Amino acid sequence: MKLKNILLACLMTAGIAQADVQSNMAKAQLAAELQGVQGNKEAEIKSLIGKIGTVGFSTVAANTHIEKFYYEKFKEKGVEMISFFGMVNIDKLRNLLLANPDFGAYAPFNFLVYKTLDNKTDDNTWFGHLAPNTMLDIIGEKNADTRKEFTDMIAGWDAFVNKEMKPTMTKKFEHTQPLPANGLTKLVKKFDTPDDLEEFVEDFVADHDGRFSKHNFIIAGFIDFKFEYEDRDMAFDKYDAYWVSLLCHFEFSNSIFNRGIPEAGMFAPCSVYFYIPKGTNELHVGYASVDNWINALNFKDQKRIDYMRKIDAEVVETFEEMGFKLLQKSTN
Repeated sequence: MKLKNILLACLMTAGIAQADVQSNMAKAQLAAELQGVQGNKEAEIKSLIGKIGTVGFSTVAANTHIEKFYYEKFKEKGVEMISFFGMVNIDKLRNLLLANPDFGAYAPFNFLVYKTLDNKTDDNTWFGHLAPNTMLDIIGEKNADTRKEFTDMIAGWDAFVNKEMKPTMTKKFEHTQPLPANGLTKLVKKFDTPDDLEEFVEDFVADHDGRFSKHNFIIAGFIDFKFEYEDRDMAFDKYDAYWVSLLCHFEFSNSIFNRGIPEAGMFAPCSVYFYIPKGTNELHVGYASVDNWINALNFKDQKRIDYMRKIDAEVVETFEEMGFKLLQKSTN
């Protein structure tokens, strides 16, 4: 009788332990899904980009053959080809930006194209972007209607790419660690009413670019949404100013994209969005932090993670040098 009780207790304990493990196993979430075609499809990608206007898209910047810059600067060649295309559908973004300025973190979103040096087991050109839900979760968008509007916009792009490129394979990237509770870092700067707001913005942009250059960042693209909508005679009165700069750090990106993790290029360049709410003297800035990269792509190398966070901290420090105050820090 005692033996029977002992066996029963052991089975119950094992069952409880298994249930506990299962309850603590995080559900895998899709971070991104890249598509591929065999061989080097640079010519086909160039043709694709040349046609994007037919489906309402345009590039804020086409940063092609970044591997050449890596080799020139660092004498390292880790990929055959890697390019970044900052994609926007200006007309469809308007309602989203009016609903939530944080959509600027993916206005543009990056369309990544790369090919590794491994021509034996991976002789393929890979292309794609972060999953729409990943981008939406990073900015913290909760509204079902605007989530659908954004997802539909991206679906239109994907349908066009599928039609033109005819991919034959896919590569999924999933994560079990949840994205940061706050995916965005946000800051604000108060300023005195200028005599000329346009001149104030121009002076700020010049100062911003110069300061980040001293920290070895480059501006990889720029779009002024306030100007774009005025030029289209489309109302955008919620903001006195709204623009996005694409921020890149070559040493940082080389240490990741050119050293075994080219798919992380889906997160780059970083879209840093700026806006002045109508009638205020407050300049807001926001961007998606590297903790999103770390969690979404399951980074494990602590030395690499520490370096990524160090560069991310430099961004905050530079804005603070310019008089910004931290409103929200990405929390992991």
